[in-house]
Amino acid sequence: MNYLVEPQTIYDVSMEHVNGFKQMIIDEQIPKSQLLTIARTVAEHWTYSWNEDEGFGSSDRTFVVKDFIDNVIGSFVYKEYKTQFNPYLEVVND
Repeated sequence: MNYLVEPQTIYDVSMEHVNGFKQMIIDEQIPKSQLLTIARTVAEHWTYSWNEDEGFGSSDRTFVVKDFIDNVIGSFVYKEYKTQFNPYLEVVND
């Protein structure tokens, strides 16, 4: 399948470039396999719902990553975490 953003890329960007995400994953002990499953689901959703006549840029990718992280928080995290832009995407513990 040709994704707008590859699931592995969504995972990698989240782990390497989103402050607070990696620590949340360590703290909550979420397995990589489950993260990749969520990344695949998010990538499929965005790919199927994206109008192929529209361009897809780096800011769009950022919102794919945010959607992934929000899904991880909603699925596995019981503490008060959230995503925010400050000015870059980050994960914070409320």
